[in-house]
Amino acid sequence: MIIGLLILVMIVLLTIAIFSLGHTLTPVSPEEPEPEEDINGYIYGDAIVEEVNILLMESFPVQVLVIARGYLPDGCTQIDDRYISFNEEENTFNLQITTKRPADAICTQAIVPFEESIYLDVYGLEKGAYVVNVNGIVEEFELDTDNIIRE
Repeated sequence: MIIGLLILVMIVLLTIAIFSLGHTLTPVSPEEPEPEEDINGYIYGDAIVEEVNILLMESFPVQVLVIARGYLPDGCTQIDDRYISFNEEENTFNLQITTKRPADAICTQAIVPFEESIYLDVYGLEKGAYVVNVNGIVEEFELDTDNIIRE
């Protein structure tokens, strides 16, 4: 009787230990890129962008403002940098918003929303359609006329 009770208690404790172990591991969402750690003790990655809006300012030459909204995965992660490149052949602006967080920090696990405003250098571009890709979220805008002041 005592041996049976002891075995039952061991099974219950083992089940609880295995179950709680499975819930302490946080799976990485397929949308979230794998972070990379550097020698300075930071983990770097890409910001998770959910929405991109493009505003064309009513001026001449035209100014284009990109507003990217998304979230950071925890309370320690912050926006690190923004990289902009332009592919002339495809009329595409590629924007990358990167993040960093201390590798050894203990952080709140609540997501933190962010909004980044980025002006594009569109002076001198010809009339036409253009694509903006911000961390995989794609939007388009169109210039109605060549964006250059003629002298």
